[in-house]
Amino acid sequence: MTVSKALQAAWPALLKRWAPWILMALVVALMVHFLDLHATLAAFNDIEPIAVVLTVALFLLDRFSMAYKWNFLLRARNCWLSNWAAFRIYLASGFVGYVIPASVGSDVFRAARLSMAGRSGSSVSATIVLERVLGLLAILALSTVGLVLVVLRGRTDLLPLLGAVSAALCIGTVLTGISMSTRLYQMLRRMTARFGDNKVVKTLHALHNEYVSLGKGGRTLAVFFSLSIVNQLIQVLMFVPVLISLDVPVELLTLLAVLPLSKAFVQLMPVPAGLGVAEGSQVIALSLAHVAPAQGLAVALVLRAIDLSMLLPAGIAYAADAWQLRRTA
Repeated sequence: MTVSKALQAAWPALLKRWAPWILMALVVALMVHFLDLHATLAAFNDIEPIAVVLTVALFLLDRFSMAYKWNFLLRARNCWLSNWAAFRIYLASGFVGYVIPASVGSDVFRAARLSMAGRSGSSVSATIVLERVLGLLAILALSTVGLVLVVLRGRTDLLPLLGAVSAALCIGTVLTGISMSTRLYQMLRRMTARFGDNKVVKTLHALHNEYVSLGKGGRTLAVFFSLSIVNQLIQVLMFVPVLISLDVPVELLTLLAVLPLSKAFVQLMPVPAGLGVAEGSQVIALSLAHVAPAQGLAVALVLRAIDLSMLLPAGIAYAADAWQLRRTA
């Protein structure tokens, strides 16, 4: 009986530990079963080196733009970093992201890293939370606009997707507005009073003041939202050189409408670095832009290879950041 209770107690922890890997294995197995891997391998022969070089350049630009917009929020909360330091920490967080599920690991690293350097933990955490929330809204806004334009050009098959994305954008906007409203927050606080000792509830209460302070800066949020849109555009353009190299007709407007959604989906999945899940969602998104699944998988694998190759500079950034932290301790 004691052993049975021990197993029941350990089951949630085991499920949490192994569920990401099981999900990744399942997605990979589905791709192997349904996709033509021989056609995918053949597609690699058509990829020009210059396409890979351009994709690497766009990849680095993407990482710098992500670090820049996060640093923009940090400076709004008087957490001053140079753009180089923010870029270094962002690269290092990508290294951590391959160990801890999806974007959670990199977020935790960034918050812990700046807290260890003496920055306010609540201020840093609030910037990361707002970065994720506004980043998601930027994805939904860009996709909604793109889908509207694509549907108006005759792609009525995308109407259900447009409806779902538009609804998600409306709900996300309303919830974000509520979370920044002090009056509505007080109502929420009363509703959660019975859970006041819960760690998650305590964390949310601790973040609220910082979150509201950031929310009051209308210009700051507008600039950050614009930077998030630019960042999404860069991420979409990362696919273009390889697609052109494969002689695939590039429907740029459709790519702008659907590819950001694949990133949003990956962020919700508890898989380290989105392995497998990212490739699967990108193949589906590219298929909506009339890219053959085999070619879509080839593009996704090229981007994954580039991402993996960036582990070297990310690891160097991680080591350099650790050395910098020890030196200033």
